[in-house]
Amino acid sequence: MLIQETIFFRPDWRWHNFLKYLTNNLSKYKCLEKKIPSEYSYKDSTYGSKKSIKNVNLATWGVSHKKRIKFARAVCINSPNYSVLNFLIVPNIIYNVPFFGVDFVSLPNSHLLVLDFQPSLKIENQYSNKLIKKLVELKTRSHSSLPLAEKMSADVARFFSPGVIWSKLPKEEKSDFLIANQLYTSFKEYLDLYLEILFESKEANMELQKELINGQNNYLKYRRDNDPARPMLSSLFGKEFTESLIKEVLFTS
Repeated sequence: MLIQETIFFRPDWRWHNFLKYLTNNLSKYKCLEKKIPSEYSYKDSTYGSKKSIKNVNLATWGVSHKKRIKFARAVCINSPNYSVLNFLIVPNIIYNVPFFGVDFVSLPNSHLLVLDFQPSLKIENQYSNKLIKKLVELKTRSHSSLPLAEKMSADVARFFSPGVIWSKLPKEEKSDFLIANQLYTSFKEYLDLYLEILFESKEANMELQKELINGQNNYLKYRRDNDPARPMLSSLFGKEFTESLIKEVLFTS
């Protein structure tokens, strides 16, 4: 099933405009859709007690680019309690460019929002001063409206840049407005800037490419081992499917 034919492209899914912007912009850069195994590309399931059974839908969409992008994938979830857009661009290691990461999660009582250029090397080895300055400007503008969430632990923070947008919002009408306006604007600014940088980057030397391979593998392993979505996914789809999805699709090396 094409993701364009699912609920994830309809207005009743919270993140539909974000997903459409992603798919449209990656197609402009001549990215080619990547075939996702059928068990992950679309899944209907149920969860909850026998007295309160709820339906949940999951779709995974991915692309690659012959030179610039090793793999980019979006995982989308829709249910009465949860609404998730998780997106990651893994750049080709011949370019010294960070990951692009999105994790927008609506839980029963709150929204957790993360948007960033996520490093695969030390910040000083992957970001120019000009890029950091630009990201911090965009972050500051975004967080003038979006509240900043609690400080990340050092173990987690090492996988984020100084420009990370990190917010937690209560489930209320004001939050819906912030998501539809400020967050959506920031999301477009970050994605546009990222794709511009990725597609203008010069090739890295062989020594640096080896460092990038190790850096990307370390990041992906950390995410496989410590994915905070694991309990939620397990409650919705079962442990076996969750472990397979995390290892085979979400953070495969």
